[in-house]
Amino acid sequence: MRGLKRGLGWLFGAAWRGAFLAAAGYLGARVMAGGGGTTPLPFALAMQRLDLGRLGEVALQGALGLMALVLVLRPLPPGPCRAILGGMIMGAAAVPVFHQSTLFVLHQTARLVPERGFLFAPLPFLADMPALYGLMLAGAALGGVLALLLRLVWALPDLLMGFLWGAGLLTLLHGTFPRVPGFDSPWWMWLVINGGWGWGAAFLMRPLALRGAEDAGREQDRPEHAI
Repeated sequence: MRGLKRGLGWLFGAAWRGAFLAAAGYLGARVMAGGGGTTPLPFALAMQRLDLGRLGEVALQGALGLMALVLVLRPLPPGPCRAILGGMIMGAAAVPVFHQSTLFVLHQTARLVPERGFLFAPLPFLADMPALYGLMLAGAALGGVLALLLRLVWALPDLLMGFLWGAGLLTLLHGTFPRVPGFDSPWWMWLVINGGWGWGAAFLMRPLALRGAEDAGREQDRPEHAI
């Protein structure tokens, strides 16, 4: 009974956190999505145009999504669970910090890409999700896998592996994000921009000690931490 209560507590906690994050993201997108996703709207005007029904749908989707993530991660050993969760967070964070920043620099300094990045233009094939959010979801998914690879494959330096992972896998998704600036650029630019995301994601994962002596020692002492 105590285990059941604890499990339900985890699920309810994940539900309200997911709903809050999704609703906050939706409200932020409503403000930033003015002018086709390139310029923000005044806050008061964005709130006047707010669709409460859509807000509820987004909150419900966020709650269900985070609950599903908890159900997937809870049965895993602590080591892989920690790696996947940390990798997802850092992979999503690397999109605005490295990927979109690279787009911004290439646009502002040399006009090598048509847009500056950080766009909130809706993606119709993702239920009008803003382009930046869609890329962050892709970054989270690939970041979780990258974190596991960094635990398993020690033959390559972590930053090089991250670059190759981003340049290869994220570039393959360019057809899935046709309206995201940067994906309609020459192939070599895909490699630079997306490889920069992978390098940045691996760099942000260094505090997780995925290859550190502390993590390795913990897995030797407690085998359940090993993948």
